[in-house]
Amino acid sequence: MTIIDYIEISFIKGLGSRRIKQIYETFGCVSEVLKEPELLVDSLGYGIYRAVKNRPESLRLKAEEEYRKAEKMGAEIITLGDSRYPQLLKEIPDPPPYIYVKGYLPEGDFISVVGSRKFSGYGEEVTRKLVDTLVENGIVVVSGLATGIDSIAHSRCVEKGGLTVAVLGNGIDLIFPPENRRLYSRILDSGAVISEFPVGTVASRFTFPKRNRIIAGLSTATVVTEAGEKSGAPITAGLANDYGRTVFTVPTNINNPYGKGNNILLKEGAVPLTRPEDIFEHLPYLLKRNEESNTASSLTQLEKQILGLINEAVPIDILAEKTGMGISDLTVVLFEMEMKELIRIKDGMVYRGI
Repeated sequence: MTIIDYIEISFIKGLGSRRIKQIYETFGCVSEVLKEPELLVDSLGYGIYRAVKNRPESLRLKAEEEYRKAEKMGAEIITLGDSRYPQLLKEIPDPPPYIYVKGYLPEGDFISVVGSRKFSGYGEEVTRKLVDTLVENGIVVVSGLATGIDSIAHSRCVEKGGLTVAVLGNGIDLIFPPENRRLYSRILDSGAVISEFPVGTVASRFTFPKRNRIIAGLSTATVVTEAGEKSGAPITAGLANDYGRTVFTVPTNINNPYGKGNNILLKEGAVPLTRPEDIFEHLPYLLKRNEESNTASSLTQLEKQILGLINEAVPIDILAEKTGMGISDLTVVLFEMEMKELIRIKDGMVYRGI
């Protein structure tokens, strides 16, 4: 069974998410190389070949047992080869080979709203107003189910009848923190709870950074509404930036200890969010209420990514670096975008639409 093949290969020592993505992109699946590891030699080298060839036979039984555990507790497993696997997540360097899903994984545009466990009244108010605006425009709100800003974002989204996705830093059968048990259940009625960790995995300081890359990877943009200097939210924002996604942060009082991370992000080049509508001024294709501004249906994912990278003016070579494209291929795409009046180009610099 294909799903069990993905589980089995994820258990092989020496193969991380990056390597498995390479195998998937090279062969279109992982099943073939489990049957014939020799196929890996010419394309990916002896190291990966040996890891797959010499895997213990017990891994298959372990994978089958993991599949049964997920099935028993009502979780679906969606693999890289499944058309329902989120496309944006698939594009990061190390996407999980599969995700466990409970509830309904929505389609549409995702924006992550993140922050610290400790927050001020200002941070709570800003988060609520932002989520209200996102829900009104049909945006799926992504966060991490932690106490604080994450819980506020999920709760407000549910209250307003929106769709939300909670990404866990533990197995999908566990609820952490325990006080979010009721919120966990409410989210299942308004979206999905997802995880990459095997059933029964307990949250730790090692699992949360991995969780953060999924939050960033799922989302067109990441918004930090209020975060301390050493919280996980700036880490999520940094990952989003590495993935070529837009990062917004809410400016805050320099004396606010709960918002030091926000102002640091501003210094590092994040887009200042002074009102919720700033998101749609920067990413106009996300706007659903104004049909004249809603160009999402006519934009490719690459065009969306490029628009998200343009803050005022950006050199073409920087865009090439961020998108991973060659200059010549990127120039063709930029020319087409200029014809659509999405951007304008002058002296090697790319600006927002006319």
